[in-house]
Amino acid sequence: MAGVFEEVRSAVALLERVVADLEPGTLDASGAKKLVDLFTRCERLSVAGRGLAARRVEHGLSWKREGHRSAAHWLAATTGVSVGAATRTLQTVRELEALPATATAFRAGELSEAQTGEIAASATLDPGVEERLLETARSSSSFKGLRDQCREASVRAADDRAWASRLHETRALHTWTDRDGAWRMDVRLAPDDGARVASALSTRTDEIFRAARAAGQMEPRPAYAADALVALCAGEAPTKPIEARLDADYEALVRGYVEAGERCELAGIGPIPVTMARALLNDARITVLAREGTDITRVSSPKRTIPAKLRRWLERTYPVCGVKGCANDQRLEIDHIIQVEDHGPTNQANTWRICPHHHKLKTYHAWKVTGPPHARQLVPPDHPDHPDPNPP
Repeated sequence: MAGVFEEVRSAVALLERVVADLEPGTLDASGAKKLVDLFTRCERLSVAGRGLAARRVEHGLSWKREGHRSAAHWLAATTGVSVGAATRTLQTVRELEALPATATAFRAGELSEAQTGEIAASATLDPGVEERLLETARSSSSFKGLRDQCREASVRAADDRAWASRLHETRALHTWTDRDGAWRMDVRLAPDDGARVASALSTRTDEIFRAARAAGQMEPRPAYAADALVALCAGEAPTKPIEARLDADYEALVRGYVEAGERCELAGIGPIPVTMARALLNDARITVLAREGTDITRVSSPKRTIPAKLRRWLERTYPVCGVKGCANDQRLEIDHIIQVEDHGPTNQANTWRICPHHHKLKTYHAWKVTGPPHARQLVPPDHPDHPDPNPP
């Protein structure tokens, strides 16, 4: 083991001398490119070695004795990166333990840490895609292309209902202040909510952009997008309706999950669970397009579309959430008590309006409706009144 330390120290000392003596101005473009390739290889090998060693530290729990909250906090403090980045590093190395081909490529310096993380996350869900993703990483210089393939593989491997539930449960918003005093925000939303936010933000940005141009102002669009966010938070809604487009294969919507070659995605957002898509079908803000073979047809069929007369009746009958005891009157959503795919009719007896919170419990977490129309309740899967003895 002492030999390993000596070899690494010698390599570090050599790199220190090379970088200290490096004069970029003496290099031609070709030589500079070669150096970039060599330093990239050095970086990848160092990252691989660091990750493997950090995994051993995580096992040993020495970080706990030093007062750190987790191994990720220790690694972040040691390497000068964020806790989030350190967490991703440790997660990737854990996943590599079951993915020998990707681990070998990582150790050989063939993959960047970002490439390795994307492949490991997808191949953990579906080991059958590992070799294909590795080949993509080796043959393409586009990280975006690899990431898109990994996302598609992850989507295909995921249980549809569990995926929808996970997207909802992992929603989060973080804010912080930058070193120069600027206020920052990072948001993670499920794609259905993300589509609504993106539509509102884009529409309001367009309005501010046009007004600024008419006044002779010329600022970048991202600046106007920031103004649009502030305007929306201040209650200045866009003048145009907030809309999004769902593009899906009809068979997938009926079946409840996608198969190879099928799609279910929100325009501008990407693939979404069919479970989530079904929940959007009664939303008047969502334009639904279905594919049957090569044809595209609008899926706002008589079965799914809420007639205007019924919609008005629902608005009068349910001025607040229909779940007994819930007084929420904001953003109420029309819901089929027995879903259309389960042969539930679109009528007064089988529809109601409920708040987004209760709608998500019913859609993603297998909660069911019980009780008479004037006192309906939602009960969880383990409740004795749940109508399905073996809910998914």
